Amino acid sequence: MSKVTRREAIVGAAALAAAGGASHAIGAPPSGTWTPLANMPFPVQEIYPTADFRTGPNPKDYLLRRRGVLVNAGGLTPTEGFAFNTTDLVTAYDPLTNQWDWGTNLPEPRHHIALAFHDNYLFAIGGFKRNNAGGWQMQRNVWRIGDLREPRWRAMTSMPIPQAESVVVSAAGRLHVIGGRAPAGTQNSQWHHHIDTDRHWIYDAAADAWQPRAPLPTPRNSAAAAAVGRYIYVIGGRTVSDGNTPACEVYEPQSDRWQGSAPMPKPIRQAAPRGQSGLAAATWNGNIYVFGGEWPSGVYADVWEYDPREDKWRAVAAMPTGRARHGLGAVALSDGIYVVGGATGPNDLGTSPYLDRFAI
Repeated sequence: MSKVTRREAIVGAAALAAAGGASHAIGAPPSGTWTPLANMPFPVQEIYPTADFRTGPNPKDYLLRRRGVLVNAGGLTPTEGFAFNTTDLVTAYDPLTNQWDWGTNLPEPRHHIALAFHDNYLFAIGGFKRNNAGGWQMQRNVWRIGDLREPRWRAMTSMPIPQAESVVVSAAGRLHVIGGRAPAGTQNSQWHHHIDTDRHWIYDAAADAWQPRAPLPTPRNSAAAAAVGRYIYVIGGRTVSDGNTPACEVYEPQSDRWQGSAPMPKPIRQAAPRGQSGLAAATWNGNIYVFGGEWPSGVYADVWEYDPREDKWRAVAAMPTGRARHGLGAVALSDGIYVVGGATGPNDLGTSPYLDRFAI
């Protein structure tokens, strides 16, 4: 497979990235501020929230369109005696009022379901279903809603294969579903039935159709992704055989090519392995910011800034004490990056309702 060169990726990102991001070397003094905000209505982890810049007849919609609304759907939330209850609840956070509201429930409960705002619709893609047959039934469904006040989500054309714990990014006029996990064979109900996948699909919303694209060079799950200009960066994650990975790879849609970029730095906490999984990422002023994640013995407080123009990482202000977590979401709105949900311990420990704003 041909690949875009490092120079092409860096120069292209520089030309198309939003202005305002400065380049810094690793080791520069940490910068950035954290502000705790209103907790979510309930604790939840393994979420993939998104921004919704909705439109509508209400005069307030104009302000929301400019500032954005944070939306989450599904996830894992603890109930009495059970840490991994799957939910169908949809919540929306309004930064103008610092308040949460409810949206139309998903058609059925899902965890690890990915949300994306694309073509003025919210899309909910894939994820895992739980019932008496098993808790890790990977799904192909794609649902769409135009406004969270509508009575129901609409079913769209399903993905070609079941695929979950993927990254989902809106870029270059298409939705991209990349990597994650897929069934290893005919069984699809438990975690050990799945393998890491390199599959990469694009969704054309106008045609309601899916097509394959160049596969992810490093198959992995529980990664994070962000777009800068027309480029998509897939960051970190883990593999079944080797655990966490620091891999960072960049995709250019027009040429349908991938290229490796500088891997994630070593963690500040030396006991933790290099490479963060169950992490979250968002683009702010042309740079990518990466938050949290887990390894078998703990969670990362590390926050990293990646400058695509220089292909360099640096540490910025870590997540606040007691609020480092994995299985969280990071969503860029007009005044900063909103870091939401997740668990303060590995696996099912410490599922939280936290919402914090990071600004730099």
